[in-house]
Amino acid sequence: MSSFKSRIVGRSMMGVLGLLAVTFIGGAVIGYLEASGAAINVGAASFWVLCAVAVVVMAGAMAIGTLWMRSIDEAAQEAHKSAWYWGGSAGMAVGGVLLVISAVQPATAALDLPAVLGRTDPVAYAAAGAFGILTLMLIGYGVVWAWWWLSRTRG
Repeated sequence: MSSFKSRIVGRSMMGVLGLLAVTFIGGAVIGYLEASGAAINVGAASFWVLCAVAVVVMAGAMAIGTLWMRSIDEAAQEAHKSAWYWGGSAGMAVGGVLLVISAVQPATAALDLPAVLGRTDPVAYAAAGAFGILTLMLIGYGVVWAWWWLSRTRG
């Protein structure tokens, strides 16, 4: 394994261990405070610990992605940029059509949607919609990425 790759793997492992430690310590502190009778809202405290972990994970993912993108050759960079622009945009467009269709009243008012994540509140449906759009974007990305490489590697 190259020095660069081993550095990324090492830093990633340290990041994961750090996140596990922060999550464990945050949970332990919340549990201790609750058990000691402190006036603490466990749900709110857990939410803020989770928010901090999510921010650190996303920032780390961006940093690792930036390092990785700078380490690959120009052809691979162009494949990923093209795939994300064209494939991701096409997937988002499909999701956009579904979003517009979902706003049509009264046709969609009669739909009985299944519970998302075991919940039927608006936040659960919003999260499911965001996940659905992201899934469509990733499918588009994968299709265009494969097409980009196939079109350039055929003789």
